[in-house]
Amino acid sequence: MKHLPVYLHRQEILDGLAKNQVIIVESPTGSGKTTQIPLILHEAGYADQLQVGITQPRRIATLSVSDFIKRQVGKDDGFVGYKMRFEDTTTSNTRIKVMTDGILLMELKADPLLRSYSVILVDEAHERSLNIDFILGLLKEVMAQRKEFKVIISSATINTKVFSEFFDNAPIVSIDARIYPVQVIYKPLERETLDYQIQAITGIVMAEARKHSGDILVFMSGEFDITTCVNALYMADPDHLLEIYPLFGRLSKEEQESVFNETGAGKTKVVVATNIAETSVTIDGISTVIDCGIAKINFYNQKDFTSSLVPLPTSRSSCEQRKGRAGRTKAGVCYRLYSEEDYQSRLPYGTEEILRTDLSEVVLRMSDLSIYDYEHFPFITRPKHSAIASAEDTLRFIGAIDEYRRLTSVGSLMCRFPLLPRHSRVIVEAMMNHPEVLEEVLIAVSFLSTKTPFLLIPGEEEQSRAAHKRFNNSEYGDFVSYLNIYRQYTANTGKEAKQKFCKRSYLDFQGMQEIVHVNEQLGEICSDIGFPISSGGTVREYLSCIASGLMQYVCIKAKGNMYKSLTADQVFIHPGSAYFKTLPQFIIAGEIVQTSRLYARSVSPLEKTWLDDISSELYPRLTALAKGEKPSRKEEREEKKGKAEEKGKATITVYKRTYPTLVIGKKKQKLVAVIPLEDLTYLVQANEKAPKRPKNFPATLMHQGFYIHYGDKFFSILELQGKLKIDQGILDNPPSGVYTIEDASTLVDNLMWLLAFTKSKKERKQLHFTALEESGNGNYRFTAVEDCFDALDTSLFTLLQLADSLEAAGQKNLAKRVDKVYGTLLKLVE
Repeated sequence: MKHLPVYLHRQEILDGLAKNQVIIVESPTGSGKTTQIPLILHEAGYADQLQVGITQPRRIATLSVSDFIKRQVGKDDGFVGYKMRFEDTTTSNTRIKVMTDGILLMELKADPLLRSYSVILVDEAHERSLNIDFILGLLKEVMAQRKEFKVIISSATINTKVFSEFFDNAPIVSIDARIYPVQVIYKPLERETLDYQIQAITGIVMAEARKHSGDILVFMSGEFDITTCVNALYMADPDHLLEIYPLFGRLSKEEQESVFNETGAGKTKVVVATNIAETSVTIDGISTVIDCGIAKINFYNQKDFTSSLVPLPTSRSSCEQRKGRAGRTKAGVCYRLYSEEDYQSRLPYGTEEILRTDLSEVVLRMSDLSIYDYEHFPFITRPKHSAIASAEDTLRFIGAIDEYRRLTSVGSLMCRFPLLPRHSRVIVEAMMNHPEVLEEVLIAVSFLSTKTPFLLIPGEEEQSRAAHKRFNNSEYGDFVSYLNIYRQYTANTGKEAKQKFCKRSYLDFQGMQEIVHVNEQLGEICSDIGFPISSGGTVREYLSCIASGLMQYVCIKAKGNMYKSLTADQVFIHPGSAYFKTLPQFIIAGEIVQTSRLYARSVSPLEKTWLDDISSELYPRLTALAKGEKPSRKEEREEKKGKAEEKGKATITVYKRTYPTLVIGKKKQKLVAVIPLEDLTYLVQANEKAPKRPKNFPATLMHQGFYIHYGDKFFSILELQGKLKIDQGILDNPPSGVYTIEDASTLVDNLMWLLAFTKSKKERKQLHFTALEESGNGNYRFTAVEDCFDALDTSLFTLLQLADSLEAAGQKNLAKRVDKVYGTLLKLVE
């Protein structure tokens, strides 16, 4: 591999390291810096007495980099090893150690000066993950106390000057990899929807495959989009010209590594990937890139402890990284499914993770390292003061730190676990107060801290949901369902039996294996601390223990199907939860996430008599919230409509477009912006790109002279994108009549009208949404609902009841059709 560009700069790298404590190595992806720099350091003697450490931001890269270096070194005695959460192949002989960045943080706790390392190579530093930024600050402290200690910052050619400046103008070693010319073709979509996206992708893929010009890499935003696209490509390829591979983080090691398979003769390899293929993984033979220009970015709300995965336009630097994947071995082409104007308007770089994520884990680790001056820690990008304050409040709320920022006894135990603070807090609660359910709690936390094992296979959604439903515990919800799944899975002996169980249960085998592995490792940590693993306690003790650790996710039913937590208003049980069809007064959620609404996932009920066991203040605080709630959006709109309405002279301008207003109210007048429905897509795209968001003013959509979501907030209006069934026109009324199982065929035929616009009888200027509801005794009827999200939730709830009734009546074909409609609507809330 000495022909790789980085090896040609071997002496420059070694000279720079000899004269400086830190150097920055920048080069395009594929130059060999990740795999060759450790070998260069090994040959130069840096691994003779001490270790050379290499950090990676992702598990897949940790595995592949370790395997590649090991093959080059040619030693089987553990000389090269990897370590990541709950997996360690290193030995006392290990001299080149590849690890996830989280592992290095744990080693800094055990040895703040990293005395066992001569060099640390921080790879993929341009990604600016939270852990990378924290590590860079800590390494700066190590360098100040160990003058012989060396650091190499390895980055793609993305804003490397910021690293140099952070390390006192450290030298930058630039490595030029041979890049072939890449033609950029802009092909903006007619509509910004997944269907149009996939239609464009399949057209380009099949055209390029017939040319036999080389392999193809497609960038999409997430797992669902990728699996849908893969399925569409199979359908579009009757002649079997393609070898199609999905690539995203939740795949097994074997599935991820299959993308490196050699392409068969006369075939075209097509890899459909998330941004994991942007820099972390290099796939040879790619000559065509198709870039959708979107990535899902996680944002954390400091006020209500909720997170949201938001699809946003990628930065210009990411677009260039994606383009570069097509020019590594020969001239290539990059199709961008957006306009050149769109590209030019994008941000130059992505927002650093430290500015958009929950800092409670970092703050907890800082206290664990006896760093109490959070605000002046040398972060390469300084986080907002409000973000640090929010993290500090969170840790005090769960009893992890005291008023002086020192760890409490609870916090000290939490730090023993490589978990998010809220998850480790649940385990500590079991250890200290509910040891009789420690085994059950470890299982629950293993589910919460790993990726979901539930599979929804494209084309088999109905079978998937039916299989998952068999695990549901109707009395105690998702947390008890997790115990059922775990125990049924582990009751199977042998790998083959477990794989068969997963196949018929639509569970990811690798995901279940990881849950079992995590559970075993957590159990070992508990045993090492001195807490034996006990089980057999009551469901009350089990759920109370989880609620004590996740107290910010305990919710009270406020009105209808809406809940409130101590920190979040208007929370709804997610339709995918086992408890979606039941609305108890109190619930505990494993997490609360923002999609089209605030949804509680992993839900189980709590009884009123249990709340004092959790906290004496919990019940009065929750009931006070429920009593003092503000009117729902629907009630607010009804109140506004009953008041005077007149034409407003003022206008509201947002994202360079100006809209007329209506004045509502008599005493407290408010302006409502009237937005044409045709502008919705433009506003959604503008909002995604905007560095600063406007105020959340009242608004309404206007369509064919009718108002939609009259008086709702602007950001809620934007959430309607992709949910409006414009092509079906406007119904005068929803389908009429009351339906029973005897009328099931007609009822199912009419499900096509769900969410269709329908005129309001009471408000002639407004459009409502067609919904299905169960009106008692097995009677079903279609109704007009003012709020699209209410119509969606009501219909999902009723479709589950209808499917169950049809199954019980032996009408399986109709039940499958209902399941298909349910699956289509369920996608709208994800």
